[in-house]
Amino acid sequence: MMEPQTDNGTFEATRTILAPMPVLGIPEVLVDEARGLWSVRAAGAEQPSIYRCSDIRSCEVFEVEGDQQPEPEGFRALGDILANPMAVSRANAARRRDRVFGVGVLVEMAEPVAPVRIGLWARQLKRGSRAYRNVVDSAQELKRTFDTMITGELHG
Repeated sequence: MMEPQTDNGTFEATRTILAPMPVLGIPEVLVDEARGLWSVRAAGAEQPSIYRCSDIRSCEVFEVEGDQQPEPEGFRALGDILANPMAVSRANAARRRDRVFGVGVLVEMAEPVAPVRIGLWARQLKRGSRAYRNVVDSAQELKRTFDTMITGELHG
């Protein structure tokens, strides 16, 4: 992944868009409004990735769906359960289609920069639950912030 070069390599955060939560794997997202830059630092990373606000093309909320695999039968099903019960539970939840396995925001950038995935939740959530609504609301709020960066309306 290529990243745009910053002006003289300096970044001074003037606004926190997303506060980090390392225990949950939530990254830190900051903005340098004076220089028109934003950064994302993944949980555990020493240095952030820095991007130009003007390079943002679009932003959307994404949900991680489970793999739709056929249901195993007979002894194969029993063997799968014994070998990896968590995988079987996850596959069953995916078949019901009432669960997501992650929620985040995908920021499309100008070429040649790859899209930036900002994960907000990486665990199983039941659609319609209060936790699901809270996570999706947070993702929508983050998306709205990026939308204001696209239109140039972000102010401190």
